[in-house]
Amino acid sequence: MKLIFRVCILMFAVLAHAVPRISPQDPAPYTKTMQSTKLFTEGLGKGGIRGRLEGVDGEDIAGIFAVSRDRQKVNYDAGLGGGTAGSDRKMRFSVHIADIGEDNSFSFERLQEGIYDLVVLLDHRYYNGIVLGRGDSTLTEKDTQDITAKIKAINPYFNEKRLERMWGTTGEDGVARVLGQEMRTLPVTLADGTLHPEIQTRVLRLFFMQDISAKGTAAWSVEETREIVRQEVGPPDVKGMLPEHFNKKLSGIVVIDEVEDIGVVRLQ
Repeated sequence: MKLIFRVCILMFAVLAHAVPRISPQDPAPYTKTMQSTKLFTEGLGKGGIRGRLEGVDGEDIAGIFAVSRDRQKVNYDAGLGGGTAGSDRKMRFSVHIADIGEDNSFSFERLQEGIYDLVVLLDHRYYNGIVLGRGDSTLTEKDTQDITAKIKAINPYFNEKRLERMWGTTGEDGVARVLGQEMRTLPVTLADGTLHPEIQTRVLRLFFMQDISAKGTAAWSVEETREIVRQEVGPPDVKGMLPEHFNKKLSGIVVIDEVEDIGVVRLQ
């Protein structure tokens, strides 16, 4: 009887735990380090997106993000995947973070004109409407293997990587886009030198690849990456890779110069 009671208490504690909400202004929940405030794009436009989520099924929402389908002129600082030094206006893929209400409503403000895909990060999974390209992918099996190997070889801080979806065109001057999930599951070292094996780091990232074939031999390079979100997870949180789910209602939202109301988005 005592064992059953303890198990029930443990289950209640796990269910009661709220996954930390992604907040650019606050330090990371477990290491207390500050992430770059330039990860998310500064709003420069007059448009916006609003809606409300259904089908969350009791899961906590860690964050909702809008990703521009094409490059935009943004205020940009180095160190987030573009490789350009200094602070200036650059053509870059935008990522915006939503304000989230208690009823799972959400809103984005000051978006530039463009097409946006949304990403919804929950504590056990994530949904997205990211479209990587137009038409069918023409990548060969060899292209896919080479691109996968190239991505897994870069940025060794993340010791585990999973490529969710890939699209591209094969041949000379080919291009490819990849949605990936990266994990740091090795112990995290803090500034004071202490090791913390109980803390992991999860990143959702877009990879933009370019074919640099020479004399007919296919070769792929990483032209650019764009981090969508970086999430620190601790002992109470779900560890490892999260399942990815595509949801068409989160895809291809056209924003011009006013707020686009997409209504209720049912996740499942």
